[in-house]
Amino acid sequence: MQHRFTTTFLAITLIAVMMIGMQIEFVDAKKSQGTYVQKYGSATKHIVCGDRLCSEVTVSKQSSTITTEPTKTSMCNRSSIQTESNCLSFSINSGTVKNSSYDNMSGSTTIQIQTTNDGQITINTALDTAFILVDGEEWDDVIVSGSSTIIEFLAGTETIEIFGN
Repeated sequence: MQHRFTTTFLAITLIAVMMIGMQIEFVDAKKSQGTYVQKYGSATKHIVCGDRLCSEVTVSKQSSTITTEPTKTSMCNRSSIQTESNCLSFSINSGTVKNSSYDNMSGSTTIQIQTTNDGQITINTALDTAFILVDGEEWDDVIVSGSSTIIEFLAGTETIEIFGN
């Protein structure tokens, strides 16, 4: 009796599975169009503006609630970098600083440089809580030593951004 019940139960289960299987339609995946090429560094500067998407920054700049200028162009001499409240002196190996500015909206200092070899810029202040981007990439080659911050860069680097300075 037990054997007959088990056989009947298995037969009913098999028929149910087959009926459900017949109701499932086959589908083909849609093929992609083109090839996606991921971009890094300066190739994304029109997408990411500091710590926000450029589309967000554009909207924010048009808002009537903004009471401060978004970017403070450097009021510093050629041997110092513009920050929120003052100018910081620096030295640079294997490159030249073309310009620096401070952006009130993102709280970042942007340093435009021209380089031909790997090098470093030494800023005469300790930026131990700063977040640093070099050509749009998060950068860890930073040394805080006493009252100086040393940021190493690669040949061809164009922009260094310092957040939280």
